[in-house]
Amino acid sequence: MTDLVQIIARILQIDSKEIIPKLAIHETPTWNSLSHIELIVSIEEEYHLELTGDEIAAMTSVDKIRRTLSLRGVITE
Repeated sequence: MTDLVQIIARILQIDSKEIIPKLAIHETPTWNSLSHIELIVSIEEEYHLELTGDEIAAMTSVDKIRRTLSLRGVITE
């Protein structure tokens, strides 16, 4: 299990098996504005980076999170 999957599962309080690319903020009851902030902070701490406001706003699904982190060069898709 990757670090990213572990972070998402922990913050959203869901099983890691549920972490699929299409998992999105508006379709996941535990993914609300507060948990989104927690998720962003955890990702920034894990990968030692500071995300921009535009990046944070765009990270609304697992796929979009992976794409953003891939563009920043911290993970490979």
